[in-house]
Amino acid sequence: MAPRSFQEYSFRSFTPLPRLVAMTPPFARIAALLEKRTRGGWVWVLPNLVLGCFVLSLFALLVVLQRYEQATQRNALAQDIQWAEQTIRTHLTNNQEFLQQLANGVAEGSLARESFQAQAGQYQRNNPELTHIVWVDADQVVRWTVPFETTAWNAGERLSLPEQTLTFQRANRTQQPAYSVPLVSPEGDATIEVHVPVLHERASRGAVIGIYAAAGVLRHLAPAWFSEKYRLVLETDEQVIGANSAVELQTDISDIVSLNPPGQGLRLRVSAYATKSNVPQKMIVFLIGGLVLLMAWSLWALGAHMRSRLRAERERDRLFNLSLDLLCVVHLDGHIVRANPAFERVLGLAVETLYGRPLIGLVHPDDVQATQEEVRKLARGEPSTGFDNRCRCADGTYRWLVWSVNPALEEGLFYCVAHDITERKRSEDAVRAEYAFRKAMEESVMTGLRAVDMAGRITYVNPAFCRMVGLRAEQLIGCLPPFPYWPRDDNAEQWHNLTLTLAGKAPANGFKMRITHAGGKYTDVRFYISPLIDADGKQTGWMASMVDITESNRTRAELISAHERFVTVLDGLEAAVYVADARTEEILYANLAFCAIFGPDAVGRNSRELTDCCTPESALLLRDPQHLTLADLPCELFDGELQNVVSERWYHVRDRAIKWVDARVVRMVIATDVTERRQTEDENVRQQVRLEQTSRLISMGEMASTLAHELNQPFTAISNYAMGCVSQLESGKYRREDLLAAMQKASFQAERAGKIVRRMRDFVRKSEPNRAAVALADIVEEAIGFAEIEARKAGVDIRINLPPALPPVYADRIMIEQVLLNLVKNGIEAMVHTPRKRRHLSVAARCNEDDQVEVEVCDNGHGIADEETEKLFMPFFTTKAYGMGMGLNICRTIVEFHNGRLWAVSNSGGGMAFRFTLPLGE
Repeated sequence: MAPRSFQEYSFRSFTPLPRLVAMTPPFARIAALLEKRTRGGWVWVLPNLVLGCFVLSLFALLVVLQRYEQATQRNALAQDIQWAEQTIRTHLTNNQEFLQQLANGVAEGSLARESFQAQAGQYQRNNPELTHIVWVDADQVVRWTVPFETTAWNAGERLSLPEQTLTFQRANRTQQPAYSVPLVSPEGDATIEVHVPVLHERASRGAVIGIYAAAGVLRHLAPAWFSEKYRLVLETDEQVIGANSAVELQTDISDIVSLNPPGQGLRLRVSAYATKSNVPQKMIVFLIGGLVLLMAWSLWALGAHMRSRLRAERERDRLFNLSLDLLCVVHLDGHIVRANPAFERVLGLAVETLYGRPLIGLVHPDDVQATQEEVRKLARGEPSTGFDNRCRCADGTYRWLVWSVNPALEEGLFYCVAHDITERKRSEDAVRAEYAFRKAMEESVMTGLRAVDMAGRITYVNPAFCRMVGLRAEQLIGCLPPFPYWPRDDNAEQWHNLTLTLAGKAPANGFKMRITHAGGKYTDVRFYISPLIDADGKQTGWMASMVDITESNRTRAELISAHERFVTVLDGLEAAVYVADARTEEILYANLAFCAIFGPDAVGRNSRELTDCCTPESALLLRDPQHLTLADLPCELFDGELQNVVSERWYHVRDRAIKWVDARVVRMVIATDVTERRQTEDENVRQQVRLEQTSRLISMGEMASTLAHELNQPFTAISNYAMGCVSQLESGKYRREDLLAAMQKASFQAERAGKIVRRMRDFVRKSEPNRAAVALADIVEEAIGFAEIEARKAGVDIRINLPPALPPVYADRIMIEQVLLNLVKNGIEAMVHTPRKRRHLSVAARCNEDDQVEVEVCDNGHGIADEETEKLFMPFFTTKAYGMGMGLNICRTIVEFHNGRLWAVSNSGGGMAFRFTLPLGE
């Protein structure tokens, strides 16, 4: 069906549009009322009534605004004064604490003049309200001053004013910081002094004085916004010390703050600057003008009412075409009869292409069923509050539209209005996504959240809070104190905390409290309080975050207990233990044993001062701890024994580099007093030397008869050769060759006897150990030279098996000869009851896999039982009838002195094999 022209619709199709408005109940009642009142004359009284109402409202509004403005200014002044007072007190307290630190440094002597001036100068530059920082000694003489170029406080001058002297004496008498009365110079500059006493072992060493300028206190301690907003006057009962403005204010909005510190009658007067507001006067003018305009407008409205009705017909079509919303007329069968240009602007569909098309064809397939159900309701005459759906655009996308439809069933038409809500839908989707995200985050957080209103009623709890108290949100929301999770035996403290919360005085770091779980379990928590502000900036309550600190409290208690046990254990040690910073060498910890040696003030001293009294061996540290990194730790620095040259005591020192609790590199030193052990060892060495010499003498004593027989042979031969030569010389019948041969043989026998005597003297004499590279073959030859005499007497065959390429050993020749001689003699004595043809004793040597020379002495004697093998080297254990039991023990001591090892094994052919090792003599 072709669309009809605009003129055809002008009377038929569009006449229902005013009817559409008139059919709406509110608009119908208003239209009827205006039509009725227009016929009456009292409608002209409306401007007078409006004017009277506004005049009465004007006076009421002026009174309310004036009172509200004064109350607002007073409240603002009280809050600003509280904030400024807290700021000034905080600055004064911080300055006083810094001056106390300087006083402590001067008292302990750890703060030099340069350090004092550097620290005080840096702090004075950061805090310009302090004009000077001075140290005055006990005689009230200025020693150090900052800044040093000042002329007001010169080193060497004494305190000149009586007020200064009184303040100085009061500070030293009370041993507390003392503030002076305001001091006004001849130039009119006022200052305030704070005297911090310098005490060393409760004896006065003067005071550190900080000098405040009154103008600086007002300019630097008070916030800038506070000084700009209020006039500040620093005064006492007698005089005005300073002010930030010379203008005298005539205002009753002021307050006084008593400053303590510094006290001494000093107070701060705060006055609000008076502001002249023209708001009430201008408001009257605007209201009167507004009332006149309102009355003129009302009169004009009455005259224009009729003219507007005439224009309504003309504007109707223009409204239809220029409407931002989609307007259309739809037949009952669903085909579009008329549409406005908004369809092309919103959906991109040309109006000409819409005529005759079914409107349902534009709807998204998912929304078709719901749209048809709404249309059926309208067709049945049922009311519809509107519905939304998605309609297809020209580019194939869809946009959300909200429809408002009024049916004209007698005409068979629907009058439809659609508004584009695509952006609103997107915003709603974003809000829903944001809400879902925040909800998930709220449910996953482990911190309990609780909100209360200004009366203390719970208005919100999150799931974590419900889990902590074991109650559902429905059981908590709306509850008034006392709350169900408060312990019954701790209501007083809970009420106190809630009172502080509602008064806005909760501490910034929160407060600890105990809550009761619904199951009866107690939990330690910490509450943090913050104000709850709504969208209008008004506080509606208090938000509290609750953190479970039960486990942290338990862990902290365990750590403290563990630390106490650790310190108790260290203090109970006899060894001295201390920890020093690797970079500064400052001692960070020392136990009681260390303090007993180096004094109770060892902690804090430099560890280099302690090592200076040790021997130069203390320089044998393996690494410099100052160049170690955390990756190198732990690292052994030194492990050895040092002697204190002052006390002459010996200490075994172990120095390790470790990571301290604050992640820096430190040295942990453990020093154990080993003086008694060293003395015992030295005495044992001396006893061992004497025992070794005694053992050698005993060995020579046992071999005395054999050695006498051995020496008797060369002496007898010498005598015979000499007597033979004498006889031949007396007879005169001799040959020179015979005499020469006899004398040569006598000389050989004399050399043989001298060699035996010299060997015996070297063997038994007392000497200090002298280790050197020596050939093992020479040692074996010397030892076998002693043992051969007894071996021949006992019928023992000694066999020596030494490789020609055997390297030399690093040993003391006499000591190893003693070991070999003892082992060979034991082997000879062990074969007394062995048949003569089996009396063989072998001495062999080889190089083992440990780059050592292993010597073996093997016999074919009676052997030793396995259970007695381990006892062989014990002192005073022997298998001989008349033995002392010290020989093998001395042999093991000598071998171990040479960093070797001595042991015994059973010989496969019978008897025993004794083996010992010696280091190579490189």
